[in-house]
This record gives sequence, structure tokens and C-alpha cells, in this order.
Amino acid sequence: MQRLIDVPETIGECKKVPDHQGLSPLTWLSAICLDAPVVAVTWQWLFASAVGAVVALPNRLALFLTAWLIYSADRFADCASIPVGTSTSARQRFCAKHHAIWVVLIPLLMVVDSIICLTLIEPRTRVIGSAIAGAIAIYLALNHFAGWIWQRLPVKEMVVGFLFASGTLAPINCTEFRFVVSAILFGILCSLNCLSISVWERDLDVAQGKESFATAHPQLLWLPQAACLGLGGLALCMAIPNEIRAISLCLTSSATLLAFLNEANSLRRDERVALADIILLTPLVVPLFHLFA
Repeated sequence: MQRLIDVPETIGECKKVPDHQGLSPLTWLSAICLDAPVVAVTWQWLFASAVGAVVALPNRLALFLTAWLIYSADRFADCASIPVGTSTSARQRFCAKHHAIWVVLIPLLMVVDSIICLTLIEPRTRVIGSAIAGAIAIYLALNHFAGWIWQRLPVKEMVVGFLFASGTLAPINCTEFRFVVSAILFGILCSLNCLSISVWERDLDVAQGKESFATAHPQLLWLPQAACLGLGGLALCMAIPNEIRAISLCLTSSATLLAFLNEANSLRRDERVALADIILLTPLVVPLFHLFA
């Protein structure tokens, strides 16, 4: 069976959208798998700043490269498994059309990231990071070789969200109660991001034979939006007496925006998915408040 990555010029919507014309400015960051690394580094900075922790530059760089590596490898494996003629997303088409770049990029990221992690990262973070990396490897193996498991155990998006949050906050050595609660809420926000995307891409997942929360529970497609509103309200309540108010307000803002994005049915699917990550960049607003305070 021919796969998408072998003959990308024949795939689904690709006939209608030559080369890069299917990519809007909003979708470029997602197409090159840089949305997740940028979000990770942004939230790591916010959490570290809120508790007065110092995250060394090698740790930030390792997080960025690791996130880029994981999402690039996952995207490449995803494209390699899609049969020719199946409906596809803009980011899948981009990867398929330029798979030679991924073939070079993934090993390069792996080498550079490994050197940084093995030589410049302190032992504590290296141990925690290795454990998280092992969990991510298990997830990727299950997702690509035993994807049916998500039909019986529909927690795929929750796993992704909390693994992402765990990797982001691994270098920050803080066990203060409010920090831990905020970290859990961040994991929930990341999970709701994935759950929302699964709802918007349900038809795509069905066409490609993939399992997700939305394919397993079509009667619960309303749940991510409702949960976003609930998370936003909870985080806002935490912001009132909380010394790490900036985290709570960013959680509230991103969750609320994600809830509204669930209502934006007029947007193209690819732009909606790209915006789901862009609205997680609310921590970038925090320096502006400090600047004009």
C-alpha cells in the first residue's frame, strides 16, 4: 500500500492546494512543528518567574529542542502511516511534501539535544527528564503501533497534555502547594487543548482510521468547551489570594479563549488548530504589564 509520504502529490486535498498555498500565516508555526516548543518555553519562563526560580539557558534550550524533536518525529511517523487518497490536514501535507527536510532535521535535533542534555543539564533535571522521555517513548509506541488502545481507554489527549506540562516544568524545583496546583491546572489546560483539537479533527481522524476522544465519544463533543470554561473560572478564583497571580490569570485567559475558539465554526479547520496553540501564548503579555506598571 502506498503511503502519503511516498507520493504526496496525490493526497486528498493536495490536488486542490498546490505546494504552500494551503498554509496561511497562522498555520506556518504549526506546519514546521515550532508551536509546541514556543509554548513550552513560554510557560516554563512564567512558572519560573512566578516562584523566583532560575532556569539555566541549557535547560531552556533542551526543552525547546526536545519538544521540537518529539513533535517532528511524531508528525513524520504520522505522515508515513497515512494511505494515499486519504483526507489530510495542511500540516500533514506540508510534512509529506518536504519529508526530506524531516529526514535531516530529526537526527540533527536528536544529536544536538542529546549533547546538551548529557553535558550541560544538572543531574536532578536529567533524571526527571529521562523518566518523562521514557513515558513519552511509550506513548508514541502505543499511539503508532497500538492506536486501538485509545478506543478502549480514551485518555490519549490527557496523557499528551500532562506529559507536555511535566516536561515543561521539570527543571523547576518547587513543591509549594499553590505551585503544584497551578502545574496541575496547566496540565489540564494542555489536555483541553488536545481534546478541543480532537473534536475539530474528528472527521479527519475517522477518515484516517485513527482513534481519539472525539471518535470514541461522539456524544461528548461539548465537553472540552465546558471544561475550558470551568478551568477558566477555577483559575480566576485562585488568582484573587494567590501570590503567583500571573500564572492563574494566564490560565484563565488561555482557557477562556480556547472555549471561545470551540465556538468559532466559521474558521478553517487548519487555522483553528493553529490558533489553539497560539492562544496558549498568553504569558507573553505578562512582561507588558511589568513594563507599564
